[in-house]
Amino acid sequence: MSRLGLEPPQKSSLVSVEVGSDRLPIGISLGRSWKNTFDPPQYGQSIVDGYRYGLYLLAARMVESGTLPPSTVPSLRDAAPLLLKTRTIDEFRELYDHLFLENPITVHGPGRTADGRPALTVTATDSKLISISIDPRWAEGIDVDFIAQDVLECCQQIRSKKPQPVKDVHLDRESDSAVASRIVEHENYLLQYG
Repeated sequence: MSRLGLEPPQKSSLVSVEVGSDRLPIGISLGRSWKNTFDPPQYGQSIVDGYRYGLYLLAARMVESGTLPPSTVPSLRDAAPLLLKTRTIDEFRELYDHLFLENPITVHGPGRTADGRPALTVTATDSKLISISIDPRWAEGIDVDFIAQDVLECCQQIRSKKPQPVKDVHLDRESDSAVASRIVEHENYLLQYG
């Protein structure tokens, strides 16, 4: 048992994943014998397992320092300026779901298989890596550093899809209930006219 009271995930000497405060990978290192040690269908899972260990290390550092990770879900007040700018009910619902439900996003790396399909697929939310799929034949001909870099680029694509908060000085002066009322009124307006 660890100091966190949890059984730590297994650490691999061939996969090291550094996790940022947003809980997505910011660094991946694959050992030179990574391809020879893992079966090709397990390449993606080995990185996800390394990610879980990286999450564990992040949590341990935060516990030791007494800090809390930043919230990955905005407050309604922080989300309000974005939601109030939507122009259709579909846009409103899509943004609302993205902000508060953290639905999985799937992105692809730049590499292609011989038949033109994406060779690398990463699925994650704004704050959690879910899965990595790596085509074994493609991976055979690619250096492990490029594979790690492609996974990181996919994580960056996911980060870039997260709506950036916008400040509205007028909304900042309103009470929380007034801000919530504005959002409901806007949604009702879009239901009728958007």
